[in-house]
Amino acid sequence: MTVRLLGDFAAEFGGRKILLGTRKAKALIAYLALSDNAQDTRERLVGLLWSESDEERARASLRQAVHDIRLAFDHLGFAGFSIDKQALSLRRDQRACDVDEVLAAVTQGVVHPRLLETQRITDTLLSDLDNIDPAFQVWVLTKRQLLLDRLTLALERMLPTDGGPGEASDAALALLNLDPTHEVACRHLIRTRALRGDIGGALKIYKSLWDLLEADYDVEPSNETQALIVEIKQMPGLGEQPQAPTLAPVLPETQGEASSPKQLFISVCAFEASGVPQDMRHLVDGFRHEFVACLARFREWSVRTLPPVWGPEPRTSSSPPEYIVEGTTYELNNTVRLVVTLRDASTSVCIWSQRYSITLAAWFETQERIVRQIAQALNVHVSAERLRRFATANEVPVEIHDRWLRGQALLLQMASRDWPAVAALVESLLADAPDFSPALSGLVQYRNIAPIALPGMLRDTARHLETVPIAQRAVQLDPLDSRAQLSLAWTYQLLGRVDESTLHAAMAIDLNENDPWTLIAAGMIFSYCGYYERAAGLSAASLRGAPIPKPPQLAYSGAIKFLCSDYLGCIDAFREDLGMSPAFTIWACAAKAHVGRLDEARAEFESMLKRIAADWHGQLPATRDNMTRWLLHVFPVAMRKDWERLAAGLAAAGAPVEGVEFGVWFEHRPNVSHTY
Repeated sequence: MTVRLLGDFAAEFGGRKILLGTRKAKALIAYLALSDNAQDTRERLVGLLWSESDEERARASLRQAVHDIRLAFDHLGFAGFSIDKQALSLRRDQRACDVDEVLAAVTQGVVHPRLLETQRITDTLLSDLDNIDPAFQVWVLTKRQLLLDRLTLALERMLPTDGGPGEASDAALALLNLDPTHEVACRHLIRTRALRGDIGGALKIYKSLWDLLEADYDVEPSNETQALIVEIKQMPGLGEQPQAPTLAPVLPETQGEASSPKQLFISVCAFEASGVPQDMRHLVDGFRHEFVACLARFREWSVRTLPPVWGPEPRTSSSPPEYIVEGTTYELNNTVRLVVTLRDASTSVCIWSQRYSITLAAWFETQERIVRQIAQALNVHVSAERLRRFATANEVPVEIHDRWLRGQALLLQMASRDWPAVAALVESLLADAPDFSPALSGLVQYRNIAPIALPGMLRDTARHLETVPIAQRAVQLDPLDSRAQLSLAWTYQLLGRVDESTLHAAMAIDLNENDPWTLIAAGMIFSYCGYYERAAGLSAASLRGAPIPKPPQLAYSGAIKFLCSDYLGCIDAFREDLGMSPAFTIWACAAKAHVGRLDEARAEFESMLKRIAADWHGQLPATRDNMTRWLLHVFPVAMRKDWERLAAGLAAAGAPVEGVEFGVWFEHRPNVSHTY
């Protein structure tokens, strides 16, 4: 069977069209064709294609769609579609897909003809099906972004340093079809035209780029592009073909190394803020956090954060290239000023520095400028279109953005003492900025975290159900924001809808695979659902990205290690007081019991109860039974056997676990099938 996904959906088998009667049936086959393992659970498909229907009606619709697909396939003799009670699958060895063909070609250094024939081809992915359901639309938009990133990176590797013809020129044309602001591709075509004596054609390409950047992005071409044009205009005898050596290389030499270049690392230090008044420091913290998140969304480099006090790591000839971003802030005339410095980690040589003002009015523009200038200093191309897409957000009033920053600064501490202030800030944002996606995600975080931050508050299914549409709207407003995807994933996890939670956790990773918080938060969800190997890998990657992890990272890492049965690793993660909710102590306490350190486990449990009782927010009295019930209900563990291990560890430490049941907090009992 051949499947066309770029443009209107179409499928054929044996030279005959496969006629599927409904758009949902087409979308189901398209989803399976694009999935990494070509199969998925009925639960996840229901949530993806019938997200606005009640469960009974959605399941009936899925059964009808599967019936229609089966009839169409059987009519033509196609036997690659498998069905069982829990999952549907499409055999990889019996289907071909145009997306796979295009990707396979560029991976082998060949430009597929469709990349030359169609502008913005990634935007045509499932263009006739992307509006059948809000959840499916979010998934399609994410897949389009991932496809664009993969094609762009593969085509960039095909551009040589010598400006030669052939596949390189095709690669440049394909890149400009994908992204008209791609200056490296534009310079390659300008150079190629000039080398052929077509100076007019070269200047025409440049003018088109200039007009586009000026009209849509209010920027000029880079200094390198402008210098190339000056060089061409100064060439003697414009009507004659110039000699190739008169022009500088198209790309820096580092870009021409096609053979598995080492991954570039950017390490961002904590910004020095001693010169900023306390009531303005949330601007510094918020700006750095958003700046790191913006950097992490580009796949040209990996990003990690450094603690306030750190020492350089030993480096060898095999160490990957690393650059350090340092920031110093101070207050001048009631404005926060930021001095950013970029230096080579191996030589400590400063290669770029600049001064900026951190204002809410120019928040995203300043981030965009810094990322662009860092990319230029490192000879890494980042187009104007990609910068604008990744570095900006919804237009919101300055006061709204400031309120959101203050709420985030308090929310991430997960401390009950800050909860009234968090509530006032976050709840007000929903009324004043209903279309500001980060604010909606913040509200979702506040609702989801409250049972952890407030000892004794039990999880409330009705409240979590009320949170779902808020989280869904945040994703719909900005489908490419990993924070919104994570917030929706956690909301589903709290309801026991694990197929949907893992789907959105996976999308968050795809969108921001270099961000330590995205990795550890998604890893926590996967560990709750029994995907231990993937969870452990995500946790390890998150910790590598932050040499001295923040308390939430360590807490999540410790919980993941417990769920992966690494009890000693769990104990090590909690070896110091993290200053977070006492609920997190449950993991190390149970782990100590499982390794036979019963005296320590009992002492830790008693200490935990004292902390909980002193900060109790429950409606029932803070008895040992009630505190134990809260501890065993606060974390949304989806695997019964894992929850029972946790309960057994607490019981060995002296907790009264009798009568505490698994899964009573879920909307329905989770059904984890491990086909993801």
